Amino acid sequence: MEDMVAVVNCSRIQGKVHKKYNYIGYGTCSGANLAFSGPLDCQYGCVGFGECAEACPFDAITMVDGFPTVDPDECVACGSCVKACTKGIIQLIPKNARVFCPCSTKDVAKVTMSVCKVGCIRDKACIRKCPAKAISEVDGVVTIDQKTCMEYGPGCEEVCISACKKVHILQSFELDKIKTIKEAAAS
Repeated sequence: MEDMVAVVNCSRIQGKVHKKYNYIGYGTCSGANLAFSGPLDCQYGCVGFGECAEACPFDAITMVDGFPTVDPDECVACGSCVKACTKGIIQLIPKNARVFCPCSTKDVAKVTMSVCKVGCIRDKACIRKCPAKAISEVDGVVTIDQKTCMEYGPGCEEVCISACKKVHILQSFELDKIKTIKEAAAS
């Protein structure tokens, strides 16, 4: 079995997603999610109360500005965070994955662009351009079959990334970049 790591398929911090109301209630993701899908404008994004961090028995998730940051050195891919995430936006992907999509919206492009500056607009350019046919839309969310992507190899030159009109959504998956983000957030 290959090494895996948890990733959060949400970019609400980079997308500057605003609060739609001040939540008053139990300080849990599942509690806040019951009230209009949480207090943030994106109904599919991270709620930010840290149930995933609390569920992680290895302290691999730190909440930074109300957003879970995964430490790839500490994450053992046990899946506790995946099960704990109310929105179902945390997944395990191979540590040597080449591309990932940190967005889980199912909204149409106009709505997505109005609530998140970097949200996936689902124009399907990445799906059409992927020579491996590793990218698809599953239940309204752009999804990457990591096994198919990696089996195809680097010959595709990650054309899906250049095809993406929302430059920040389809990204190269680089563990070193994730570590740098975590370190910057901690300082």
